Order: sequence, then C-alpha cells, then structure tokens
Amino acid sequence: MNVPHLVVFDLDHTLLAGDSSELWAGEMARLGWINDIDSFQAKHRVLMDTYATGNLDMEAYLALNLAPLKARHYAEVAKIAETFVREQLLQRLYEDGLSLISQLRTAGHHLLMISASEIFLVEPVAQALGFDGVIGIDPELQDNCFTGRALLPMSYQEGKVHHCRRYAEQMELSDWPVAFYSDSHNDIPLLDVADTPVVVNPNEHLAVVAKARGWPVLQLK
Repeated sequence: MNVPHLVVFDLDHTLLAGDSSELWAGEMARLGWINDIDSFQAKHRVLMDTYATGNLDMEAYLALNLAPLKARHYAEVAKIAETFVREQLLQRLYEDGLSLISQLRTAGHHLLMISASEIFLVEPVAQALGFDGVIGIDPELQDNCFTGRALLPMSYQEGKVHHCRRYAEQMELSDWPVAFYSDSHNDIPLLDVADTPVVVNPNEHLAVVAKARGWPVLQLK
C-alpha cells in the first residue's frame, strides 16, 4: 500500500487470541453479575454454535450478554471493563499484529478498529494500540444506564460496511482506498468491498473463500 489507506481491523481472532465478548461473559460471571450461570452458559454455547455457521442471531446474543448489565451505570461498567481489558485482553494480542500495526501507522495510514463486540471492550484496546478510530456495538442507554438492548444497526456482517462508510464520510476519508483485515466469514461483506482485503488467521469457511478469490492470507501469532 504505497498511498495512504483507511486500514480497518477486526479485533477478535484477528488481533486478539480469543473473543473479547465471550471472555467478558466469564468476567461478569466472576463478578457475580449473572444470576443463573448454568442457564447463561447453555444459551451462550447454543448461540456460539450458530456463529460458526454464519447464522448467529446477533440481537439474541447481545440481549444475553447485555442482560447482566441492565440498570447498571455505563461509567461504572466501563471502568471495570477498562481494568479487564488492561489485565486480561491486552496480553492476548498477537505480537505479529502489534508489529504490523506499528508499520502501518509509521507508513501514514489511518487506522480504524471495527468489531461486533461491545464498544466498552473494544475502545480501550483500540486506544492502547493507538488506533485513530474505533467502532463497536453501542449499548442502548437510558439516563446513562444500560437498558439491556443494543443500538441498531449493529457493526456485524453487512452492518460493518454501513459503519465503515459512515466513519469514512465523517472523517472525510471517503476518497481513500480501504484495506480490511479479518479472520471471519462473517466479515465477507466488508472484505468484498475493500480495495485491499487481507485475511488473517482465517476460520475454515473464510479460508475456502479466500483461496477461491485470491485474497492474501496472513498468519499472525
């Protein structure tokens, strides 16, 4: 990429060894915020099984993950989440990914992180890595407290295309070419429209698509 790009990164399994939202669910259980842990975990397993096939009901998944936060003040949760990110998520970042981000920043590209995980988890990671912008799932708030629902449209599948384009317009970057790095077949809509699609640590479905379309594949560790 010899000219400046809007370089967009997914987070979970792309830069991070794991799923931040799933790890956060474990943290909520540890904090005692989940009343019926067995029921929660059973529902979570069922939903994650559908994620692997690309058929995840994201609204149902978020309703499950946001339910323990209902009526909690956003600032309280964000502060706890920031500590969780610092102590548990940052150490899971791939070293190769950190080097790549440093190279892209030095080359003058604009870095955007976009994820289908909750914004209060994604934002502290993006800030720690020096990203220029960040997009995640925004929770619905009432009087600065969680309602247990998410705002629409969500940054998931085709929703990532919507949010990426809106971000580019707001930042006056619409004329810049876009590079997108992701591990998941759920991100094929954005990979399809990116000028430079880059597949990272692909799951089985995306690996097949990448091979068929000739997309470059990186293995980050």
